[in-house]
Parts: sequence; structure tokens; C-alpha cells
Amino acid sequence: MTLSHSVATLNCFSRMNTQNILTIQLEQSQEDASEHTVSSNEWELLRDNAFSSISELKKIKLSVYKEKLNLYHEKCKIKDDVILALQTCLETYKNTNQNDNDLIVFLKSKLSERHKNLETLKKSHQNQIANYEAAISEKNDKIDIQDAIIKQKDKQIVELEAKLKEESDLSNEYRKQIASLEATEEESDAKMFAQETIIREKDYQIGLFGTEVAPNSERVSSIQDLARSWTDIKLSNDKCRMQNERILHYTINELQETLRGEGTSEIKIISLPRIGPFKVAIENGANGSGWMVIQRRVYKMMDFNQGWFSYVDGFGNLDEDFWLGLDKIHAMTKGQLYELYIHLVFSNNETRYAYYDNFAISGKSDDYKLRSLGNYFGNAGDGLRTHEQHIFKTIRYVTTNSVEYNRWWQHEYPNCNLNGAFNEKSEFGVWWCRGNGTYKFLESVQMLVRRKQT
Repeated sequence: MTLSHSVATLNCFSRMNTQNILTIQLEQSQEDASEHTVSSNEWELLRDNAFSSISELKKIKLSVYKEKLNLYHEKCKIKDDVILALQTCLETYKNTNQNDNDLIVFLKSKLSERHKNLETLKKSHQNQIANYEAAISEKNDKIDIQDAIIKQKDKQIVELEAKLKEESDLSNEYRKQIASLEATEEESDAKMFAQETIIREKDYQIGLFGTEVAPNSERVSSIQDLARSWTDIKLSNDKCRMQNERILHYTINELQETLRGEGTSEIKIISLPRIGPFKVAIENGANGSGWMVIQRRVYKMMDFNQGWFSYVDGFGNLDEDFWLGLDKIHAMTKGQLYELYIHLVFSNNETRYAYYDNFAISGKSDDYKLRSLGNYFGNAGDGLRTHEQHIFKTIRYVTTNSVEYNRWWQHEYPNCNLNGAFNEKSEFGVWWCRGNGTYKFLESVQMLVRRKQT
């Protein structure tokens, strides 16, 4: 039974009891009006009804109070649950607020640390900017100085160009003189050939005169005339030889100056039968004559421990170290006379040279044999002579760390090796003309060829 239902029942009983009492009182009043006396049974009945009504009313009230008490207990329980929930929420909020406070403190510390780092970075960047500005200022000062130097160099260049023009005029004059000397040399060669013919005829005549000894004075005077002619011819031949040597030494000195950096280098394209067009490095001297470089080992940047076909075809950079290639060298020297110049720089920076006036090698079928060298001139020694008529082949040798291959015109007792390794201090190194069993090692070497001037 709910509280509202109990209250309604109580109210109903109250109205019923009130009506009964009123009825009793009305009846009593009416009876009093009619009869002034009530019997005892009626009073007992009336009292019992009243007691029963009151008892019933009390029971109803008690049940109502119990319902209310239960309702209050339930309300208290609900309130306790609500209070517990609110306390839990409050604790949760407190913990959340504490965590938030800790997080806020942590974030504040991080923010303070970031702020300090930003200040440090700002100071560092300011210092760097100041350093950069100082460096830029210093660079600007240096640039101003360099501009002044460049202007001064420009003036010097103008002066040097003027001097170069004068020297070019002198060079043209020297070219004319060289051309004149070459013409004189050709004329001397023609005279020498004619004189050799005359000498052979005189020798023949002298032989005839020797077999036919005539005691007459005419034959004796003829023999004396022949002897004087022979002496004159020998003197003329000696003069021609000395003149040819002077021209040769002039050309060689000029080439040495070129290789020391006083001349000019250029890359040209030439064409040969069976080979076709290809590039070559040309060294030009004051007289404009071109020497083609077939081997250069100056910069020590190219490893000459290359395969056989690399030596046949050529390898390297024409502006640096390279090997032109056996096929190209053979094609050049096959049908024309070529002279060979070898420029040598020894370990003590001493510069020497070896010159051969008839250089040629064979082709692939003959293993690129060093077919001819001709006559030798120079101050380095005739180191290549023992390798003449020997083939270009490979020798395998073992170093500390690896197996290497040396490719050259090999000889059982070699006297030079220009394709060896600079770091190898043995017969497989780079050397020229050993003496007393010791190798004369080189710092750099170049081999140049040129068509022989006839």
C-alpha cells in the first residue's frame, strides 16, 4: 500500500467516524428530545462502536505511519546514495583538479624551460648574426682588396698583351729564321748527298790510282788533289752535321720550355686510316710545331694497372694522365717517319730528355713490337735501346696487398719502365736507366711524337 492510498483511507475513516458520531449525537439529541433516558445496552453498543472505530482508526494511522517511516527510510537511503555519489564525484573532481593542477604546474615548468631555451637560442642567433655580419664585412673588405688586385692585374695583362704582341712579332721573325734554317738544312742535305756521290767516285778513282801506281808527277798531283777534295768534303759534312744538331737542339730546348709550362697545349682531332678520327693532346712551342702526346704521367691520378685491351685502345683523360693506345701509335708510325721525345723528371726534380729520330712500332699481328728507334740524342741516357725489337707484353707480379700487371716493351734485362707503378720501388716502378744496379726512379714522364721534318 502506498502512502497516498493510506492517507486516502484514513481520511475516509475519519469522515465515517465523524458522521457516526454526529449521527449518534443527533440521534441522542432527538432521543433526548423524546426520551431523556438511554438504556445501558445502547450505551455499551455505542461505546463498542466508538472503541472499534477508534481502534480501526489507530491501526490505519499506524499503518500510515509505518508507510511514511518506510518512505522516509527509502528517502534517507536514496539521500545516502546521492550523498555517497556526490562525495565520489567530489573526490573525483578533487583528484581531477589535483591532476589538472599538476599538469598545469608541469606545463608551466615546460613553458618556462622553452622560454629559457628560446632566450638562449635568440642570444645564440644574435651572436651568429653578429659573427656573420662581421665575416661579411671582412669578406667585403677582402673583396675590395681583390678588386684592387684584379684592376692591377688587368693593367698587367694589358702590359703583358702588349709585350706578347712584341714577342709574337719576334716569334714570327724566329719562325722566318727557322724556315730559312730548314731550307738551308735541306740545301745542305742535297749538297751532302752530292758530295757523298763525289766521294764515292773519288774513292773509286783513288782505288784505280792505287792499283795503277804511276810514277809520273801528273798522277801524283791528281792524287794530292783528290786528297784535298776529300778533306774539303769531310769538313763540309761536319759543318752540315753540326748545323743539323744545332737545329735539333733548338727544337728540343723549345719543347722543354713548352713542357715546363711556357708553351700552350690544345686538343685536336686527327684522322688515320683504319682508325678514323680521334682526339689528341698537342704541345705547341714558340715556333708553332706540334708534338702529339702519346703518354702522360704527371698528375698521378690515373692508375696504369689497366687491362690489355685498355692499352690497345687507350685510356685516361687528355687533359690529365693518359695512354693514347697501341693501335693509334702503330697507325701513326706505319707509313711516316716519326721522331720520339721523352721528357723525364727524376725524384730530385732534375729534368732530362731522350730523343729518337725514327720511332715506329708494329701492329697487332706482331704484338706491337718496338720496331725502330733510330739515332739517340739527349742527356738522360739511351734507356730505350735495349727494348728495341721487343714486343709489348704483360708481366704479372705480386705486391704486398694485391696482384699487379706491368705492360711495356719487355726485355730480359730491362733498362727502363715508364708504365709501372709510382709506389713500387723495384723494376716494376717508374724508372729510367739504372746504374750500378740501382734504379733511377721518376716523379713524372711524358712521351711525345711528331712527324719527322725531312
